[in-house]
Amino acid sequence: MRSYNKKFVYFICLVSAMGGLLFGYDWVVIGGAKPFYELYFDIADVPAMQGLAMSVALLGCLIGAMVAGMMADRYGRKPLLIISAFIFLSSGAFSVFSWFLAARFLGGIGIGIASGLSPMYIAEVAPASIRGKLVSLNQLTIVLGILGAQITNWLIAEPIPADFSLADICASWNGQMGWRWMFWAAAFPAAIFLLLACFIPESPRWLAMKGKEGKAWNVLSKIGGDDYAGQELRLVEETGSSKSEGGIYKVRVEKATACAMEAVRRAPEEKGKTFILFSDDLDKTLATFVLAN
Repeated sequence: MRSYNKKFVYFICLVSAMGGLLFGYDWVVIGGAKPFYELYFDIADVPAMQGLAMSVALLGCLIGAMVAGMMADRYGRKPLLIISAFIFLSSGAFSVFSWFLAARFLGGIGIGIASGLSPMYIAEVAPASIRGKLVSLNQLTIVLGILGAQITNWLIAEPIPADFSLADICASWNGQMGWRWMFWAAAFPAAIFLLLACFIPESPRWLAMKGKEGKAWNVLSKIGGDDYAGQELRLVEETGSSKSEGGIYKVRVEKATACAMEAVRRAPEEKGKTFILFSDDLDKTLATFVLAN
């Protein structure tokens, strides 16, 4: 079995997976802050504003997810991870409702970027033999982020006496400062993510696709040595050439069809039979056809 630089691989994958951690946190933290910021902004009796405050992040998430892939293909995976970390760092809570909505919208964009880029980056740097395990780190960190948001809300919020009125709650620590700290608490892991993201390499697959084979070789050789780097670069080149010809499935179907035609030429009695082309490495049926007389 091939050996890899496990410390390096796990480091860069864990750093990327921090995007999932912040995704989970920012997604859920609003639940604990909701009863308090609604009183602070005086929207507790305005359903439209309540719904806007809760859903504006989803709009940002939609936009972030739509542009993440295109921007990552153009500018690289690493810059987008850094941008998402900066967004999470700056999208806290503000005292003006319009700024609060803007921050939630910005945080949604960060969620949309991180949800696509973190697993993409991990999949492109992880060796095939441990790729599934490492990609699952992103899902694990999302769940940990959700759990972290719930624990943070619980730790920050102070107990509310049973005889407190809504005005008393609004004037309390929870109503004035607590809900802000629930949002701003994400700044601590976001700052760590932003710092560490500056030290991870660019995706070697993206580098190879952009013609930067030398830089891609350096990253891949650091992961698994020179032989591994050469093998991965050849695989990227083959995949790229296949896509330029209409996709890897099309290329494999064409090759398999040619083999079937050659078999019929050598054994005419095979004419009229049904041929199923099956790729065992992809676990997928590529095509089913009948060779006519």
